[in-house]
Amino acid sequence: MPDWGAPSIESRMASMVDELAGVRAELVVSKDETTRCRAESVVSRGETTVARGDTAAAVMEIEHLRAGLQTSRCIGMAMGILMTRRGLTEAAAFDVLARASQNANRKLRDVADDVVLTGELPG
Repeated sequence: MPDWGAPSIESRMASMVDELAGVRAELVVSKDETTRCRAESVVSRGETTVARGDTAAAVMEIEHLRAGLQTSRCIGMAMGILMTRRGLTEAAAFDVLARASQNANRKLRDVADDVVLTGELPG
């Protein structure tokens, strides 16, 4: 069969196969990019969640520290009241609060609150 410049069926098929292989390669690359973008999105969401978790933990720690500071101040005031009223030293006033707390099976800060409010040990 003479060749008049028209591509043969074999060469056209080979060309189509090459073209399909190129399209397939582009699809694979596109799929990989999509997967990578999704993975980056998941990482980003994870980092945001971690950041939110860190923020929540920091807020909780701040609140805990504030409560501790308030408790410490209250215990200090109660000790001052006992020191003034009973003529106790700082260590003795703390011991009195601690014993009252243990005897009443109550938290030291609660006993201290009572002393600050009433001026006397509960009981």
